[in-house]
Amino acid sequence: MIEIPRRSVTRFFIPLIDVLTLLFCIYLLLPIVETPASSSASGDKTAGGAAAELLDKNEREELQRLRQESRLLRKTSRLADDERFALERIRTEKVEILQQRLAIRVLEIDADTGRLFYNGRDRVEIKSEADARELVERQKREAPSREIYFLFLIPRTPSPLLRQMEQYKRWFQDVAYGIDNPYSEQ
Repeated sequence: MIEIPRRSVTRFFIPLIDVLTLLFCIYLLLPIVETPASSSASGDKTAGGAAAELLDKNEREELQRLRQESRLLRKTSRLADDERFALERIRTEKVEILQQRLAIRVLEIDADTGRLFYNGRDRVEIKSEADARELVERQKREAPSREIYFLFLIPRTPSPLLRQMEQYKRWFQDVAYGIDNPYSEQ
């Protein structure tokens, strides 16, 4: 008994049509890609030969113009690469200068009590504005050539510190500070 083939014929013809279309496009491009040496090899100096020479001059001028443009593009891309490297170098230098200029000190807030602590050599609780001023002065003495920057580290768990945060800000109002707040809207 004769069975119907399981595969469709179109599965074979669709890729074949794509290949044939590609070959036809290449066939159409052949006269454009033809080299000038093969056209001048015919040796006849008729009107067709003069037109071929004129076409060759135009093609040469176009080729020369394209080469100049490609040289300019390469030169500008090299300049762009140089500028990119210079910008990256400036960024790294800025970071290094900032690291040399700033002394960052982290102030932690206890999640359970809301108390403020500084972890230097040993953990010190900051209970009042006087303690805060004394900490600022001590840090300025330890790093006289650097600018002191205090970073308040808010705990990641909810705590009763929101009402105390304004008080802490007043204590450190005379120096640069930042707040690492995980609950802030971004």
